[in-house]
Amino acid sequence: MFELKKIGIIKRLSALLLDAVLLAVLTTGFMCLIGLICKFDKQQDKLTEYGEKWNDYCLTYYGEIADYYGYTFEVGEDKSFTLKKDGKEELSTSLLSAMLEDKGKKLEGTDAYNAYTVYQETPYAHKYDSQFSYVVSLIFMMISIGLLLSYIALEFVIPLFFKNGQTIGKKVFGIGLVKENCVKIKPIALFARTLLGKFAIETMFPVALLYMFLFSGGGILMLILIAALALLDIIMFFVTKNKTPIHDMLAATVAIDMKTQMIYASEDELIAKKTLQDREEATAPEQQKMQKVENKNFINK
Repeated sequence: MFELKKIGIIKRLSALLLDAVLLAVLTTGFMCLIGLICKFDKQQDKLTEYGEKWNDYCLTYYGEIADYYGYTFEVGEDKSFTLKKDGKEELSTSLLSAMLEDKGKKLEGTDAYNAYTVYQETPYAHKYDSQFSYVVSLIFMMISIGLLLSYIALEFVIPLFFKNGQTIGKKVFGIGLVKENCVKIKPIALFARTLLGKFAIETMFPVALLYMFLFSGGGILMLILIAALALLDIIMFFVTKNKTPIHDMLAATVAIDMKTQMIYASEDELIAKKTLQDREEATAPEQQKMQKVENKNFINK
């Protein structure tokens, strides 16, 4: 009566997969909406424009100035190029940095000197880098807000409507959420489970680490931290008594089978039920003794 009715791993994973698909679809929709509001396509077109102009600049001038700074410049059939120094491939900006640091003095009096003056007038490398950083920041913002709104909708608002912490996936597979003592989950616990557990720790923390790995030079340590967090969640699911991952541990909630689980509306109702059961158990031996006496008297008659 007061025990948790747990559900199988297959049902939990099925509900999780359905919820994950819905989360991805809704997040994509929110990201598209945010992209329209902040005119992401326009910013992306500007990035492409700066990139093409920077590439044109390199194709026009780098071949002329590479020798002056000890580089070799090779152009492919698809208009891509490689820049090398001492046999090692270098970034295209390394030659630019050498030219700017030298202030183009090595180029004075040569046909390549125009490369320095043109860049001073139209610094597309700087514009491209700045625009690239801006576009990447927009993408991170769109992902963050999209995920936040999706989690609020799917993991908080809908469970409030269905009650008992049921998402669409949990509703389909007959799974609910309760506190560890079988008492109905409160909105504040559901909010903490959604925003702190699922969104902040289990989703945005790995997303931020991946962002740092890809764009901020975070290194392999970022991937190790992501793997460690995922491994911790898996270990907690299989090792803990009630199979509680991080988000359920933070909110002190447990997934249960809605068909067989007794759910109490409040702590007071739980206490009242337990008190009543204790009284029934305490009076049961006395009633049994009286019943035996009555049966004995009936036989003697």
